Amino acid sequence: ARHLQLDRRAAIKVLFPFYAHQPEFAQRLLNEARAANLVEHPGIVEVFEVGQLPDQSLFIAMELLKGESLRRRLETCRRLSPVAALRLGRHIAAALIAAHQKGIIHRGR
Repeated sequence: ARHLQLDRRAAIKVLFPFYAHQPEFAQRLLNEARAANLVEHPGIVEVFEVGQLPDQSLFIAMELLKGESLRRRLETCRRLSPVAALRLGRHIAAALIAAHQKGIIHRGR
């Protein structure tokens, strides 16, 4: 997507109406957006906007990241070198430390 006011590309995460009507899911989406903006770390996505669509779906508009997913990388190279794995681990750990310093604990699926 493109953020019209900022003239900037964006990624959109949508919580469909079925889930948006369930308070637990709606609150989790809002908490995710707040947490991302609270941390302010280069390893954490920047959220531009949170809102509701006409069909009651909730959404988060956030920065569109460049690069490839870890899944894609592993599909192409099958395994990371020890140096690449350590570099990636350091980046992940730094983002988690920044979140923990703000009192945010990452919750897996």
